[in-house]
Amino acid sequence: MMKHSIAIGLFVAASMASAFQVCAADTIALDSNNSQPLAVVGAYARHVGDKIVYHYRVTNYSQQNITAVTIGHDDQNDGNPNNDVNELASLPSGWTEKLGIPSTSSNGPTGWRVSVIAPEDNVPHAIAWEPLSNLSSQIRTGRTSNRMSISLDKADSSYLSGHALVTFDDGTTLTVPIDQLDMTPPDLTVILSPDTIVSQAGKLVPIKASFILKDDYDRYPAIRLESITANEFLEPGDISDASYGLDDRYFKLLAVSRSFGGRIYTVTYSATDASGNQTVASATVTVTQQGDTPVTGSIPSQ
Repeated sequence: MMKHSIAIGLFVAASMASAFQVCAADTIALDSNNSQPLAVVGAYARHVGDKIVYHYRVTNYSQQNITAVTIGHDDQNDGNPNNDVNELASLPSGWTEKLGIPSTSSNGPTGWRVSVIAPEDNVPHAIAWEPLSNLSSQIRTGRTSNRMSISLDKADSSYLSGHALVTFDDGTTLTVPIDQLDMTPPDLTVILSPDTIVSQAGKLVPIKASFILKDDYDRYPAIRLESITANEFLEPGDISDASYGLDDRYFKLLAVSRSFGGRIYTVTYSATDASGNQTVASATVTVTQQGDTPVTGSIPSQ
């Protein structure tokens, strides 16, 4: 049997006047040829502290108001509840069966509540936003709501894919595919300091990495040290204190060169936004003999 758990945090209107406000600001022109879908649901994710927050953008192109949105639920649009499928894998951060979703882990339109559908362990579930009463705001014709979000302890791609069930004020429903809005990887530049060191037998030199990092949606993409290589054969002790696969920005490189042109270390990092888009970029550290001209610089992200 389906369980329905109500969140602690209810998005209650501060006054009766605000209860009648629409759920968003952007007005969308309706397609007079009726070629536009009745509703469109888009999703993207952001890193917020140690959490992943999934945001939903719901646009109403129909002639009815939208009164509920359920993420991760596919009713096949066939009218047969026996074919309904829940699609979400991970439960919201802090969710308990007794208390539901904490207010710190969710957001929604004014006067709406958020709940988990079918939250049994190891059972796929869905997340539903719906008004508390008939006085609560609705997503009106030609409007977009950007106010629905849910926080998870770790990334879960099922929150960006799959389907959303949209309920209209005349009681009809429509399942639509979720559009992933963020499809562009971050722009990453790696800067190493120092980027030139003079050959000194047996000396490990501390290196610090910093970054120029931009992303369309996520202000804090995850940084990972992927590899450190060189144009010469590396001995086990030539690289020290490097933690691969982690956000490691400090390590040591041996200041030695065994070739005429100098040793060039290539340090590669990845940046992954919360929607799963990843880019890699590299920079170099050159070990020179006294008086040599180094070859240094950043390698563009890929």
